[in-house]
Amino acid sequence: MRRDAISRRAGFTLIEALVALAVLSAFAAALGPALFSARGALAMGKGRVAAQQLLRSLIAAPVDRAGALETREGESGGFRWRVAFEPIFLETPAFPEAAPAKEAKDGADARKWSAYRVEARVAWGGQSVAAETIRLARDR
Repeated sequence: MRRDAISRRAGFTLIEALVALAVLSAFAAALGPALFSARGALAMGKGRVAAQQLLRSLIAAPVDRAGALETREGESGGFRWRVAFEPIFLETPAFPEAAPAKEAKDGADARKWSAYRVEARVAWGGQSVAAETIRLARDR
């Protein structure tokens, strides 16, 4: 074969290149929305993880029982949060055998415990997560 015949046959025709471009464009159009929604879901998941970490820290924070139980609100890193404390009134027994030896000798009443409900909510970007728990505290 001559060189002219080989060079004329190498490569793609204009029709083949246009068909390949059309197939690639259709593939990109089909996958584009799925990729964008996956990116949004990933960002939403990161926000939810950060909100849940803040929620856990709010519930685990120690509460000063000497003061009145109240509702606290604030904003941190784009998250709005609210923590509410509510006492639970129950007839709780006193356990004299659990009292320290010194108090038992003095005849002092045994220490009592009281329960209270802690409810926390963290909101961001139209979404929110909430949790509640019951905590015990020694009466002062």
